[in-house]
Amino acid sequence: MRSGALGRIRRVENWVVFNPTAITNREPATVPPELDYDFWLGPAPKRPYEPLRSHFTFRHFWDYSGGTFIDFWCHIVDVAIWALDLPAPKSVAAVGGRLQLTDNRTETPDTVDALLEYPNLMFSYRLRPSPPPGFEHMGNIGCIFEGADATLVTNYSANEVWVKGKKVEDFPRPPQSIPESPGHVREFLDAVKQRTLETTCNVRYGHRVTKLGLLANIAYRTGRRIQWDDEGERVVGDAQASQLLSRPFRKPYTL
Repeated sequence: MRSGALGRIRRVENWVVFNPTAITNREPATVPPELDYDFWLGPAPKRPYEPLRSHFTFRHFWDYSGGTFIDFWCHIVDVAIWALDLPAPKSVAAVGGRLQLTDNRTETPDTVDALLEYPNLMFSYRLRPSPPPGFEHMGNIGCIFEGADATLVTNYSANEVWVKGKKVEDFPRPPQSIPESPGHVREFLDAVKQRTLETTCNVRYGHRVTKLGLLANIAYRTGRRIQWDDEGERVVGDAQASQLLSRPFRKPYTL
C-alpha cells in the first residue's frame, strides 16, 4: 500500500461470511444452579434468563454486543486501517437486516453492508452469506484494496495481486520496509519488562479501529447516515444516534 505499487487506492472492501444456523440452543429457559445470572448481566438491563444470552451467543443481543458484525470487525478491518493509516471517516452509513434468520430469539442482523466515507476513498465492510463473487477461494474473511493500477486481496494467510481481471503471480514487490512482528504475546511481555516499549495493537489503536465499527452499528440501528466529528468524538446533528454512543448502567453499577 505505502510503496504506491498498486497506484492510488480508490476503494477498500472487507468481508466476513456469517452462517447464522449456528445460533441455536434448545436448553430450557431455567437458570443453571452454577450461574449467578444477575452478576453475569452486570450493568446490562435486567432480562428474563435465555440460554442464548450467555456463553458464545451473548454477542447476538444489543444489550451486550453488536453481533458477528462487530465481533469480526477488528480481525480484518485492522489490516486496512493499518496499511492506509486511516483516521476516522466523515460519515458512516449501514444497511442490512435479518435476511437469513427466520425463527430465532436473537436480535442483531445477519447481513450488513457498511460504508465509510473518506476523501477520495470508499471503504466498506460486509457481513455476507458467502465471499464476494470471484474471491470464493480466499475463504470467509478478507480485504480487497482496489488501486488505480492493480488490486490486492488478502486474508489471514495469503495475498494475491490482480491486474485487469487477471491474477499476476510475478507482480514486483517493493523491498520490505516494516519489520516483522514478534507476535502479540512477545510484544506484551517485552512491554511489561521494559516499561518504555508500546505494543503494536495498543489501547489507543484498539479504540481507533473499534469505534468505526461501533459507528456503523449505530448507523444501522438508526437507519440513517451519520456525520462524525472525530475531534469531539460526537455525532453531528442526530440526538438519537448520540444516545447510542454510551450505555446506561443498571444500579448499583456505576462508571
